[in-house]
Amino acid sequence: MKIAVTGGLGTGKSTVCKILATTLATELVDTDQLCRLQLEPGTEAFKEFCRILGDRFIQADGTIDRLLLRRAVFNEDEIRGKLENLLHPIVRGQVAALGQAFSAQGEILVVEVPLLYEVGWQDDFDACVVVYVPAEMCIERVQKRDGMNAEQIKRILNAQLSIKKKLEYADFIVDNSGTFTSTVQQISWLSRQIQR
Repeated sequence: MKIAVTGGLGTGKSTVCKILATTLATELVDTDQLCRLQLEPGTEAFKEFCRILGDRFIQADGTIDRLLLRRAVFNEDEIRGKLENLLHPIVRGQVAALGQAFSAQGEILVVEVPLLYEVGWQDDFDACVVVYVPAEMCIERVQKRDGMNAEQIKRILNAQLSIKKKLEYADFIVDNSGTFTSTVQQISWLSRQIQR
C-alpha cells in the first residue's frame, strides 16, 4: 500500500511524514530527495541536465547551484518545465517500483510528494493525505525557517495548487495549525485508518 503525503509550502509535510512513517513502523520516501539525488554529478540525469540547460547552474566545483536553480524554477516556466520533464518520469518510476516491492511484502510505504496534484500523480497512490495550515501561518513559518521575505513566499505559494483545492481532493487531512500534541493525535488516528 502506498500513501502520499502532500500540502503547501511551510505546512509541515516532512514532520507529518516522519511521524506517520514511525507510527506505521515503515519506510518514508521523499520525492524531493530522490530528485536531488538524480542531479548529483555523474548520474545520467545530471548529464542530461547539463545537455538541456548548459552550464548556467553549474558551480566551479562541478555541482549544481541549487539556490540559483530554485529561484529559476519559481520564476521561469520554461526552466521548471524542462526540469520536471527530466526528473519526474525517473522519480515516478522509482516510487512505483518501491511501492510494488512494499505491496508484495504486505507493507505500507509513506511517500512525501510536495506537488502531488500539480503533477497529476494522485492516482498512483492508495490514499492521499493533505497537511493543512492557513496561508498566513505558512508564510510566517517559512520566513522563520528559510529567511525568505513574504513576497517570495507568496510567489511560490501562487505557483502551487491552492491548499483549498488540495483539501477538496484529499482522502485524509491533517490540520497542523494547532499544537504538536493535536497533530500527533490526528496522525495516530490516521495510522489506525490506514492499517484497517
